[in-house]
Amino acid sequence: MSTKTRLGLVLIVCLLVASPGSATLPRTSLITQDPAYIEPLLFSLETEQLSVIVTAADSQAAARAVKRIGGQITSDLWLINAVAALVPADQLQTLATWPGIRSIVGNKEVIASTDPLPDELLMADSWPVAVDVGADLLHTSGITGTGVGVAVVDSGMFFSPGLINSQNQQVAVQFIGQADFVGTTHCENANTSCLAGWQASRDPYGHGSHVTGIIGNNFRDGNTGMVLGVAPGAGILSVRVFGDEGRGTYEDVIEGIQWTVSISNAVTPAIRVMNLSLSAQVTTPYFVDPLNRAVEAAWAGGIVVLTAAGNAGSAAQTITVPGNDPYVITVGALNTNRTPGNWSDDYIPTWSSTGPTLDGFAKPDVVAPGSSIASFMYNHPYQIKLSAKLVQEHPDYSVNTTLFRMSGTSMATAVASGVVALMLGEHPELTPNQVKYRLLDSARPALTDEGDPVYTIFRQGAGRIWAPDAVQGSFSSDDEANLGMDILADLAHGCDVDGDGQPDDAELAYHYHGPVRRTLSDNGLAYLYYIQDPGNVIHAMGVAQANTRQWMNRDELADSGLTWDNGQMTWNSGWAWAGGWAWAGSWAWAGSWAWAGSWAWAGSWAWAGSWAWAGGWAWAGSWAWAGSWAWAGSWAWAGSWAWAGSWAWAGGIDPGVSSVTMPLWVDEQRKVYLPLVMCGY
Repeated sequence: MSTKTRLGLVLIVCLLVASPGSATLPRTSLITQDPAYIEPLLFSLETEQLSVIVTAADSQAAARAVKRIGGQITSDLWLINAVAALVPADQLQTLATWPGIRSIVGNKEVIASTDPLPDELLMADSWPVAVDVGADLLHTSGITGTGVGVAVVDSGMFFSPGLINSQNQQVAVQFIGQADFVGTTHCENANTSCLAGWQASRDPYGHGSHVTGIIGNNFRDGNTGMVLGVAPGAGILSVRVFGDEGRGTYEDVIEGIQWTVSISNAVTPAIRVMNLSLSAQVTTPYFVDPLNRAVEAAWAGGIVVLTAAGNAGSAAQTITVPGNDPYVITVGALNTNRTPGNWSDDYIPTWSSTGPTLDGFAKPDVVAPGSSIASFMYNHPYQIKLSAKLVQEHPDYSVNTTLFRMSGTSMATAVASGVVALMLGEHPELTPNQVKYRLLDSARPALTDEGDPVYTIFRQGAGRIWAPDAVQGSFSSDDEANLGMDILADLAHGCDVDGDGQPDDAELAYHYHGPVRRTLSDNGLAYLYYIQDPGNVIHAMGVAQANTRQWMNRDELADSGLTWDNGQMTWNSGWAWAGGWAWAGSWAWAGSWAWAGSWAWAGSWAWAGSWAWAGGWAWAGSWAWAGSWAWAGSWAWAGSWAWAGSWAWAGGIDPGVSSVTMPLWVDEQRKVYLPLVMCGY
C-alpha cells in the first residue's frame, strides 16, 4: 500500500465498469462517456493535485482509471469499490468522462462529535449514565452485553495506570485490541495480526477513550455501587482513525470501517456493533457520499451501525454525515441535568443537530443522554503535556483524576451503542433492521398531557431510548425497520449522468428520498416543511426562517402573515395543522420512495417540490408506538402541537420495577421555542 498523502480534499470517483485498453495509452485516450457527477466544491480548490478516492465496479477497475490519467493510488477502499488517490487537478474533467466513472466527490475532513461546550472535570460526584436508560435494571439480571463485540471507530484507547490493577491487568473494559489507520499506518484486510494489546494501544486525543468508557466501563460508581458502563460485558475493538488533534479523513475512516467488516467474525467476541461518534459536512446526496456508502456496506454485512447526529445546533437541516444516512441509527443528545433517575428536568440541548436531512429523511432516529457524561481520559498527574489533548485544552479542570464529564452527540451515540450491545447479547439472532426497529419502537417520546409531541420529530426522533423495553419487549420476528428499501441495490448503483449535469433517472430509481418536502413562503422569508399523503392532503411539520433555519413557534406563525403558493395556502387554511391529523388509525409507511423523474436535492441541486414517486406509495405493516403512531423505516409523527399542561414521557415507568421516577420533560427555557406541528403516516 502506498503512503497516504493529504492534499486538500480527497476526491471520490465512482466507476461502473473497468476502463478498457492498455495502461500505457495516453491519458486522454478512449474518452467516450458523458461527464460523471463532480462535487461542485472541487472546482473551487486552487491546487495542482487533488487527493482522491475512485469508485468503480471494483477497486481494481478504479485503480486502472486513475493510473491512466496520471494519478497515484494511496489506498484500496474495496468496501465501496474504490481507491483513494492523488490526481492532477487539470485532469478532473478527463477523469469524469472516462468510461464507467460514476461520480467525483470530495473526501472531506471528519471530526469527533464531541463537547460543543466543555463541562467541568468530574471530581467525586460521578453518576452512572446507565441509570437514565434503564441499563442498570438489566445488569442486575446478568444482562451486560457479554458475547457482543463493539467496534469504536475513533481516536483510540489508552490504558492509564488508573485503569490497570495491581496484577498489571487492564480491568476497565473487555479489550479486544486496537488497529491503527492514522497517517501511513494500516492493517491489511482480514488480518488481525496487526492488533495492538492494551499495553500498546494509544489515544493522544482522548475522545475514543471517553466513548469507549461510556459503552463498556467495568468500574462502579462509588456512591451507588452501579457499573458506570452501559454494556460492561461487551468486548471493545478500538479502530483508530483520528489523529492527535481529533481529526481524520474519509480515507482513514473508510479504511477502518472496511477492515472491521473484513475481520468482524475473526475476533472474539464477533463484532456486531459499530460506534461512529464522528461527523462530516453534507455536500452530496447520501447515496453518492463515500462514507455513507461504507456504513451502508457494514450494515448490509450484519453490523449495527450507530452514528452521531452532530453538534451543529437546533436549526433545520443540520444533521451531519454519516448521520444523514437513512439506513443506520442516528442518535441525538439529551441533557439529563445530572439528576440520575429523575427525568423531570431533562431536555434536548440546543447544540444537538436537527433534521430533516437534505435528502428528505426525518432524523435523528432516537435521543440518548449526551450531556455531562462521565468517563475516563488520560490525565497525567504531574505533566499536563503528557495528558490527552482534550485534557490539555481544559487546564482549569486539570487535577489528578481519570474521569471527566464531556458533552456531545458522541457521548449519546456511545450510550445507544451500549444499549444495542445489551440487545444483541440477549438476542444474537437479530438483524440490524430488527435492532433498529426495536430500539425505536421502545423509545419514549416527550408528550404533553393531551398526548401531543413536545419536541418535533426532527429533534427527538422516536424519543429517548429505554433499554429494558428494547431488550425484553415483545416483538415479532417480522418487525423490521427500513422496509421497502433495498440496501444492496442502493449500493450497487450510482448517480450516472447524461452529460447535462443531472443524475440519470435510471440510476436514481435504485436510491431513495424521504417524505419530507419544503417550500418557500411567498415573501421568501420562511420554509414550510411538510409531507403530502396519498390523498394529496398536506400535513405541515413546521416552519423555519429561511435565512437561519431556526424554527418558528406558534405565536410567531400566527402573527407572521406568511402565505405559500401565491397566497393559496396560509397558516389558517384548511391544511392538516393542529388537531387535523388523528393519531389512531394512522398509516404506516414502508421506508422511502425511490427516486424517479425529476431530480431534487437540498444541496447544490434545488430542493424542489417536483419529486416524482416511482410506483406510488408503498405501505407495509404497522409500527404501533405510543398513541397509536405507526411508521416504518423513515417517518414523521401525527398530532398537533399543544402548549398547555405538563409534559410527560410516553409509556411512563413502573416505580415497582424501575429506579427511575416518573418523568416530566421540560424545555431548558421553561418555554417552548420549537416547531409547531407533528405529522404522521
